[in-house]
Amino acid sequence: MKAVARELSATVRVGLAAPRGWGSRKHPAARPCEDVVVLVHGLLATAGAFSPVIRHLREELSLDVRTFTFFPGASLDRIAHSIARAVADHPHACRIHLIGHSLGGLAIRWYVQEHQHDPRIAQTISIASPYRGVDLADLFPPRLRAVAFPLQDQLAQIVARAPEHLARVPHMSIVAQNDQLIAPTNAILPGAPSYVLHDTGHNGALFHPKLFQVITREISRRVPREELGG
Repeated sequence: MKAVARELSATVRVGLAAPRGWGSRKHPAARPCEDVVVLVHGLLATAGAFSPVIRHLREELSLDVRTFTFFPGASLDRIAHSIARAVADHPHACRIHLIGHSLGGLAIRWYVQEHQHDPRIAQTISIASPYRGVDLADLFPPRLRAVAFPLQDQLAQIVARAPEHLARVPHMSIVAQNDQLIAPTNAILPGAPSYVLHDTGHNGALFHPKLFQVITREISRRVPREELGG
């Protein structure tokens, strides 16, 4: 019951944050050689859900952060084009880190594997992303399932082609142990390392303190120590 209550609370927080997510936003850093983070939200959310992550990235690493919001039903290709625009807005960035929650995690891998992506992409990080599908999809009526979970062929393509792209753009899969939508094993991109957030669910992962630690660690590994803010 505690886990359910925590996930319900997190889902409410995501909903309340939705109005803050509309529009494309920059959260500039104060370092001359920018490491830019582009955050991509999940289905039925907005970029407002990333408010705690944005605050952490700016305070702990002095990173430049870019967010945007897309409408429900947006295809992976459409989201990938939005990622490309967000990346292009930072022509002087040294490295770009892509982080996506749920559907957003699928979109960032689709962008680097299936599109002409920016060579400055240093890594991708997914949070509770259903690389092998959504466990509850079969419980939805067919029409709603077609709208909410239309990506089966593209998921298979992401998974099948991941190994050939990981050496070029590394990935970290962050998994929510108590995710009621996605089994932990389904949220791992094959061939890439993973990290399990214990005692949290699909939306609760966005607010889990360990999430901030893992993101900080993964970004710091790819930024020269002398360039890190603090």
